[in-house]
Amino acid sequence: MPNANVISQAKHVCGPVGYAEYELPGSEALGAKIASEFNLGYNAVIMENHGTVVGGSDLVDTFNRFETFEFSARIILYGNAIGTVDYLSDDEIDAFESQIPVQLPEMKKTIHSSEEREKRTEICNIVHRACTQGLMISSYGTISARYDGDNFLITPTNVPRWDLKPEDVVQIKNGEREAGKTPSRSTYLHQAIYKQHPEINSIILTQSPYLMAFAVTGASFNVRTIPESWIFLQDVHTLDFGVQFNGRTEIADIISKSNPAVMIKNDCVIITGNQLLQTFDYLEVAEFSAKSLVMCATLGAMVPINNDQVEELRKKFIG
Repeated sequence: MPNANVISQAKHVCGPVGYAEYELPGSEALGAKIASEFNLGYNAVIMENHGTVVGGSDLVDTFNRFETFEFSARIILYGNAIGTVDYLSDDEIDAFESQIPVQLPEMKKTIHSSEEREKRTEICNIVHRACTQGLMISSYGTISARYDGDNFLITPTNVPRWDLKPEDVVQIKNGEREAGKTPSRSTYLHQAIYKQHPEINSIILTQSPYLMAFAVTGASFNVRTIPESWIFLQDVHTLDFGVQFNGRTEIADIISKSNPAVMIKNDCVIITGNQLLQTFDYLEVAEFSAKSLVMCATLGAMVPINNDQVEELRKKFIG
């Protein structure tokens, strides 16, 4: 059975998974077995040799649960192709939930400049593109963009990413949030990165399935697959679960122009860049590279670009 503790938020979105033994499709017996699983408190049920049933408070809630359930299963599948999947304990997940800081105070007045409005639209376009390409799901994924000093715009929490509109995006200015809106729970992390790195103007946090296969196994994500992967990403570090907690500095310390991406075990991948489209390009390259490694795992060991070749790339393209 898929273990929803593979990523931090899936336990709360999916919950435990039930299992209904095989019965004739469309029969009352099958319906009764499914119903008995839901009566036990499950919101997602796998039907033996048949399919999956997911329930929720409404269609949006149900779709979010199904999509998260499917992504979790794919992460486990891909992870098992390259290593042994590690799962979070309930205590680790509870610790993550309990450390989330209180909301920033609300600003009294929000000013929407033309630049700010343009970035809202750009954020929405990138979110929708990420969802379409399977790089983000409705229940998880955060994008932010700096627009004035250390001020920035960030996606909200509890708004399905597929349905995100420009007016949903939250302005963060002088340590205050736009009134009446709830920004991403990772806002404090974005604040820390922007404050420490003036060269970074956009951040994407997501759980794209092939990258997360490495994040849940601890397998080495070697980006020396093709020249473009190394040029864009260089070496991608994987940090322990917990470094993303409020007050920790490891992520902001390790990210730089030469290390624009980092993975957090059983949590997410963080991509940074100058312009938002550039940051999204980095995400695409990273996920494509991870997919290549997962898919070729059954063929044998990868032959990476060697150190001498890396130095040639560094001199030619990075300096």
